[in-house]
Amino acid sequence: MLEQQNSRRGRATLLAGALALGALTVLSPSAAGGTTVAQASLDCVTDALSAARVKPGAGGQERNEISRAEAERMNRDLRERVAAAKANGRVEAAAGGTIPVVFHVVTGTGGVGGMTDATIAQQMRVLNEGYAGAEAPGVAADTGFTFVLQETKRWSNNTWFTGVDKARVEKQMKSSTRVGGASTLNVWSVDIDGLGFATFPSWYTRDPLLDGVVIDYSSVPGGSATNFNLGKTLTHEVGHWMGLWHTFQGGCTATNDEVADTPAQSSYSTGCPEGRDSCTLPGLDPVHNYMDYSYDSCYNQFTPGQNTRMQDAWIAYRSGK
Repeated sequence: MLEQQNSRRGRATLLAGALALGALTVLSPSAAGGTTVAQASLDCVTDALSAARVKPGAGGQERNEISRAEAERMNRDLRERVAAAKANGRVEAAAGGTIPVVFHVVTGTGGVGGMTDATIAQQMRVLNEGYAGAEAPGVAADTGFTFVLQETKRWSNNTWFTGVDKARVEKQMKSSTRVGGASTLNVWSVDIDGLGFATFPSWYTRDPLLDGVVIDYSSVPGGSATNFNLGKTLTHEVGHWMGLWHTFQGGCTATNDEVADTPAQSSYSTGCPEGRDSCTLPGLDPVHNYMDYSYDSCYNQFTPGQNTRMQDAWIAYRSGK
């Protein structure tokens, strides 16, 4: 059985291993620099794996691309839960709100990975600006969600810092440190091959101790990840934690990411390719959307449709829990 480390390590190794096993959708690089969809079976890996926003100089992977079958299960469950919430009048009371954040700064040998309270405060400002629609007023959605730093916890553990790409280390770290229930956002900063990964809301009941977001320490504001050091990796990963998929999920299909106002795109963006149009369906690729793979400097918005999906997922899986 492949460990979760394969979800963030070499793309070629991952694809070869998946094909050898035989029904998961994974993404592989295309000649045009994007991705094409390949079918393979990787039943022993949690949900699905994907090509990722890649940290410069590394072959990192993010595990937040999901298979079509898993997408259908998630959507069916979300619709049923939201319908039940509406039936008992919970929707209006649960929409939006304040989300407590516990930020876990994990450091390795010699204190590498450490960050100041000021850096964490700046990271929180970036997160809140994104969810308030402040980067593109009049275009971006104001989600109504506000993130408040509840606590900063610091851990000196080189195994955790360098080894979270391994499923057993990730589980050990999270189960030893995670705080709160489904409505508390736990963030761990460590050294991973990619820039970050997250759990989806519907995964919480399966294993609540794994719930949260992991980011590479170099991706915070002022970090060393070239083109990815404005702190927007956390905005992207929290989008997954709130129930969003990548804008390129599903490729050039009418349903793509299950959000009507994010135009379909055949593959993830690199850099900030203004005017890119990779599908014949209406609309240019949403290169400024936080859920694409653009540079941090290109990111500036969630759409109203994405906000609706986040609100629904919050009501269904996280509110009051």
